[in-house]
Amino acid sequence: MSKIFNILYKVIFALFIVALICLGIELCILNLLPNKYLFIILGIILIIIVIFTLMFKKIKKLPLKIVLTLIEIIITLGSIFGIAYLNDTNNFFNNIKTVKTETDIYYVIVKKDSSYNNIKQLENKTIGIYMGNTEATNKLEEKIEFKKETLITTNEVIEGINKTDAIYLNSAYYDLICEENENFSKNIRIIDKINITTNTKIEEDELDITKEPFNILISGIDTDGSITKTSRSDVNIIMTVNPKTHEILLTHIPRDYYVRLHGIDGGEDKLTHSGIYGINMTLTTIEDLLDIDINYYVRVNFTTLIKLVDTIGGIDVVSDQAFSEYGYSYKKGINHLDGMNALMYSRIRHVLEGGDRARGKHQEQVITAIFQKVTSSEVLLKDYNKILETLNDSLQTNITSSQMKSFIKNQLNGVPNWNINSISVDGTSSRGNCYSMPGSNLYVMIPDQNTVDNAHKYITEIEEGKTFKEIK
Repeated sequence: MSKIFNILYKVIFALFIVALICLGIELCILNLLPNKYLFIILGIILIIIVIFTLMFKKIKKLPLKIVLTLIEIIITLGSIFGIAYLNDTNNFFNNIKTVKTETDIYYVIVKKDSSYNNIKQLENKTIGIYMGNTEATNKLEEKIEFKKETLITTNEVIEGINKTDAIYLNSAYYDLICEENENFSKNIRIIDKINITTNTKIEEDELDITKEPFNILISGIDTDGSITKTSRSDVNIIMTVNPKTHEILLTHIPRDYYVRLHGIDGGEDKLTHSGIYGINMTLTTIEDLLDIDINYYVRVNFTTLIKLVDTIGGIDVVSDQAFSEYGYSYKKGINHLDGMNALMYSRIRHVLEGGDRARGKHQEQVITAIFQKVTSSEVLLKDYNKILETLNDSLQTNITSSQMKSFIKNQLNGVPNWNINSISVDGTSSRGNCYSMPGSNLYVMIPDQNTVDNAHKYITEIEEGKTFKEIK
């Protein structure tokens, strides 16, 4: 018995040493902790190894060996848990580089009372194609042979459902048509979906974001599920960050702002529609509008917001008015919001005094509250791994993993609190034809050039090192 225990005693000690060494290596590989914390932890690991090695050699009595072995088992299990925890975190950062695709989902739709229930039944039938690209049409042709009829306007789509056997269109256009014609979705069925995946065209910008100012486009798409799905960009906020002055400026652009889509002659459209053509179109269109360079983007959807707010234990916002809609109610003053309430607080606009302008302010409040909470040392030290797990597959960005690590490390190192302010561009209500819906006459907001020029001024001067209060 004594011989068997001595063998176990040596094996457990060896595993104990290996586990501690691996824990130290994993911490170094992760490269997330500030050096002062990393050296302290590595020093503690080294001291534990030295002390337990001396005790292993000197202790001869069996009871003391048993106690030492039990302590080693506990520390070994803790080290294994820590290694797994750090490895999951490192995997998240490595996976950031893979989230660089966008997915267009195309629907095959038929009349609600149609006898067609699957795409094979449409063989040699007439299918109306609306705003389709060649690749998407080819994907459909790989499945069946059909007679193609091109549909130019949304009215042709609405009427075409009665004149053709089926209609084939991008899900983003489907959402647009349903928004403008509530009865459309009630009269049709979706019998098939085809996914078209493409790579985003935005390159990584290798700035040192702990020292150099930068702009991030925060694009919130009006959908849940996969973050790669192309959809309207309903939230469009430029976050200007100056890490030297610790200033952050949030510039809100209303979803219905009437802009020219980048690189498209005659491409006047609502800004929200730019998201249909991918994040690069939204980014470059805003660059044209504000005459600025946008270094990075973060693309989120409903799922991202709900999960993140719940993970960090909710947020507090101050509403300047009481309002209720869709079964959600908010009081004037401080409101503590969970994920779903935060989403609705960011989306509701029809009952608000100020409409979309007030909604833009609410969106900025939610972003500010989330940023302040997740960048606090307390939350980062306690919940950062949960936050990263929550965000896995729930956001899309071209900020590199090394840049994220540097920023988090800088925050853990005791960077002063950020001074966050917000502005918004404005305009006048009108109606206009939109590129994404030919022949339409939709509600739009005509830009007030003075507010656009003012936004350009604030963004550039924050980048140049001025504080918000210094800008006149």
